[in-house]
Amino acid sequence: MPRWNTIDRPVSEQYAYWREVVCAAFTPLRPAARGSRDAWSQRGLDGRVDTHPFGSSNGAEIQTCEQVIHHGPDEVRRVTEEVVFVNLMLNGRCVVTQGDRRSMSGPGTFSIVDATRPFDLDYLDPWRAISFRVPTAQVPGRLGEDMTARAYSSGSGLGAVVADTMRAAWAQAPALSGPEADAAGAAVASLTAALSRTCPADAPGMEAGGAHALRRSIEHHLERHVRYADTSPSAIARHFAISVRKLHQLYEDAPLTYGQTVMRIRVHGCAEALLTTRGRPTLTHLAAEWGFSDLSHLNRAFRHHLGESPREHLARHA
Repeated sequence: MPRWNTIDRPVSEQYAYWREVVCAAFTPLRPAARGSRDAWSQRGLDGRVDTHPFGSSNGAEIQTCEQVIHHGPDEVRRVTEEVVFVNLMLNGRCVVTQGDRRSMSGPGTFSIVDATRPFDLDYLDPWRAISFRVPTAQVPGRLGEDMTARAYSSGSGLGAVVADTMRAAWAQAPALSGPEADAAGAAVASLTAALSRTCPADAPGMEAGGAHALRRSIEHHLERHVRYADTSPSAIARHFAISVRKLHQLYEDAPLTYGQTVMRIRVHGCAEALLTTRGRPTLTHLAAEWGFSDLSHLNRAFRHHLGESPREHLARHA
């Protein structure tokens, strides 16, 4: 199984190797540091790619650092093979943009981009993904513009079948004979074609799956940083590369609004700290540490989300 690993190169050569050798092996791509067009200001670039042929398709597992991968008009002009990429996220988050569409793909989702048109992949975190390169000739009628740059859920329906097939084919790749690998690649291509024939309004888990995955990422971030970070809508929207309007839209069909979600996470974190310390810090101290304006605010929030005051909560778990 071919492997590229930047760690085998001197630090000063890692970015050039990643850009000119590794990325170019898939389709013309232009990786860059987030926030810049071409520059790479970081010291070195940690990345590895394993690949395996699946007939006329190709599979890869990619693990590397946060970055933006551009496939602009210049790269499109240099395309020698018309392909689509089906990218299944295992770790990290990616803002996928193609045409007028932009979506967030994270663990539990996959997305599709068409190499015959410009696209951008903005990876917000260190990330790992399984990617299949599928010739467009194997996708009858080609993918419509409404099928690319969407976050498909890998948890249910046809999306789950696609993701499970990609994972299984990749996991078994070393043990597959040539004809078996060809069949696995044909299966991924066939399922991609099936997605292309699905009406976007009915495609299982498409928008809902992406919204759920993004909400989960936001709430995971809040759980880790709610005590010290700016949790205002503008700050969180900026961190996740979405608009404030989009942030609030994500919570329109959720049980709680964004603001209520922040408060719930704040209350549960404070309640856990209260039990862990057995009330040794004063409630006033805990209120300040967990972002409540005063003791009265802390008491109201506890009663709203837990149905009891902090003292009652502590006594009940004594």
